[in-house]
Amino acid sequence: MSSTIGDVLSSSQIEAIRQAASDLLPDCQEFLAQLLKIDTTNPPGYNYLACAELIGNKLESFGYGVEYIDVPEELLPILAPLGEGLPRRNLIGRLLPSEEGRGPTLHVNGHFDVVSAGTVSNWKHDPFGAEVEDGRMYGRGSADQKSGIATQIFAAQAVRNAGLNFVGKLEQSAVVDEETTGNRNAGMGYLVETGQISAATVDAVIITEPLNKDNVCFAHRGTIWGEITFHGRAAHGSMPGLGINALEHACAFVYLASQRINSLIANYVDETVIPVEAQKASIAFTVIQAGDNINSVPDKATVNFDRRLVSPETLAEARQQITDVLDEMKATDFPDLNYEYAESYYTEPTVVPTDAPISLLLQDAIKLVTGGPAGLVTSPGSDDQRFLVHTADPPVWSTFLYGPGNISQAHITDESVDLENELKVSLEVMALAFAAYLGVEAA
Repeated sequence: MSSTIGDVLSSSQIEAIRQAASDLLPDCQEFLAQLLKIDTTNPPGYNYLACAELIGNKLESFGYGVEYIDVPEELLPILAPLGEGLPRRNLIGRLLPSEEGRGPTLHVNGHFDVVSAGTVSNWKHDPFGAEVEDGRMYGRGSADQKSGIATQIFAAQAVRNAGLNFVGKLEQSAVVDEETTGNRNAGMGYLVETGQISAATVDAVIITEPLNKDNVCFAHRGTIWGEITFHGRAAHGSMPGLGINALEHACAFVYLASQRINSLIANYVDETVIPVEAQKASIAFTVIQAGDNINSVPDKATVNFDRRLVSPETLAEARQQITDVLDEMKATDFPDLNYEYAESYYTEPTVVPTDAPISLLLQDAIKLVTGGPAGLVTSPGSDDQRFLVHTADPPVWSTFLYGPGNISQAHITDESVDLENELKVSLEVMALAFAAYLGVEAA
């Protein structure tokens, strides 16, 4: 398969696709506004059914066969523990070629859940109003990542409006619960677990997350969200020697772990991570809880930490660093150390080869549309790429992220997307990449 747009598409096809994408910008903008006006805050996961229906109806109007995939109620406590029992609905739209087997299958995905808007009075614009000012549309999810869903749908339609049909098969999915992560979840995780998406069913995946319009994202950092509970023995605060102070153990651990682990990972840097502030491996101690009475020695203390890994670190190495600190404490100053270790979330650093055809075509499309080179970047957090690489059987190694949003806008007050310089550019980039990867023929 060719790695350049011009080797697959003629100059007239390229021009027709770009023009069709530009012409569809107002419709794409209107659809994005409709998405933003549905409050899909997660947790707990409001209005998922309404948002899924809006997306499904749009896909059906463009000729897709749409399948709604509901998570069984009995699985909700496991897959959506923060969801308060609210329904979880995902969907896949499939645009079948005129003849099966003549081209690859491309799956394009986005999540429609959004994080909380926080204190609404701090917003200049209604977080669910889709207001436009100075060429930017404002609203929770405008960057992360409802603009990605709108763009992926209308980019494909631009190719068809240009008088072309795809030779290969195009699938589009919209999922829930990306924002609440999880080792398993009710969104992409559920689709992968149930065999809807794997290398047996698709050849490549694009996730339309906001890593900036001129970047192709091929990786994300690893994560451990850990919790250590230290157990001691209660005593009166006037006679602390009769007890074992769990809080002292917790504080000693935080101090020693900060020294030991930060020293070990000081030189672990991945310069492909954006933004630059996220390029170093890190550990942050974020929560400590102990005691309920000022004159009682606490018999229990809990410490939470957020460990971020960069490739080629592994979860096993990061866990061993924690264990080594605890072992050192027990062997030296704290022979009575007693603790429990747990993880609420973990994922290995995820990296895929950057020379996959869809990656090269996205890079070339960016260069063609923007006039500048594409960046190859790593996401600072984690995302649904992990399920496709680490859970899917067989894994989809050709999984990349590309979308219109700017990562600096994700989760902030007055989140927004630039309609001309981000939404329109990504419409053209995606349309060209879809057409070149799947192949086209005259309608």
